Amino acid sequence: MERRPSLGSQLARSVALGLHRARPGAGDSRARPLFVIGSGRSGNTLMRRLLMASGEIYLPPETYVLGEIIERWPRGALLSWYERVWLFCAYFEKHPEFPTFALDNLNAFADEAVALPPPARNLRSLFETFYRHLARQHGSAAHRWGDKTPYNTVHLPAIDALFPDAQYLWLLRDGRDVALSYVQAGLYDDLGAAAERWVSANRACAALARRGRDVYRQSYEDLVTAPERSVRAIYGWAGLDYAPGVLTDSGGAMGDVERRAHHGNVRRPISAASVGRWRAQLGPADLRQMPEAFAPLLAEYGYPG
Repeated sequence: MERRPSLGSQLARSVALGLHRARPGAGDSRARPLFVIGSGRSGNTLMRRLLMASGEIYLPPETYVLGEIIERWPRGALLSWYERVWLFCAYFEKHPEFPTFALDNLNAFADEAVALPPPARNLRSLFETFYRHLARQHGSAAHRWGDKTPYNTVHLPAIDALFPDAQYLWLLRDGRDVALSYVQAGLYDDLGAAAERWVSANRACAALARRGRDVYRQSYEDLVTAPERSVRAIYGWAGLDYAPGVLTDSGGAMGDVERRAHHGNVRRPISAASVGRWRAQLGPADLRQMPEAFAPLLAEYGYPG
């Protein structure tokens, strides 16, 4: 479930229009975090399922506060390490979506984090310890972690600064289908605001790619019409071992999927049934609600009118 930012926040976070698909980076992918980015309703949760099916990487339910923690971390410079750890925990525990983690609290993680040796008492180590703790708590033996939170696009510069070695899997879907899906899922009240979110999220992803980061762009339409080819290529880029069974593996307990009706299709066989659904459900009056930048960006990404 994605909680939308205010319109003012979206616009403030938007960046100049552009598109670049970066080549896979050098180095050992197995030790690098992997962020699934892009607008919500673009197949993000399906991709989380497909990645976790490898057994090599763990992605928790949406974390929501990762970027906020990074940006506010310097404010706590005068706090003790103990206090900073517990403040970190409070961001997650006090968020209304914390129950999707299926944990009573983060006390055990806090004990582990407080005990980190002084050289490891930094924000990156804290996040790495946190994600690995979540993996163990949910029975995953994966040696690698990732994150799938659409709202992270609001904080990509901060995330990039903390994790300059990360890989970013950018999922892109026709914005008309995205806006329609957002409204039908009850995550936005009107098509215009949903379309604005699509614009700002994808502009942020494009800006990250232009900075030369390891960004792999995957269209939702290709993912669901040619899943074997698409997922095999993604696994190769990410350094994961592909096996055909990952396409049908349920991914195990996913936390938010079991609790949120708008994730209902994630467990079902991969299908292209929702591609182009907007054509039958959106009329000219609906499309006139879209922001000015919407149609040019659709054209830029190769989506015909």
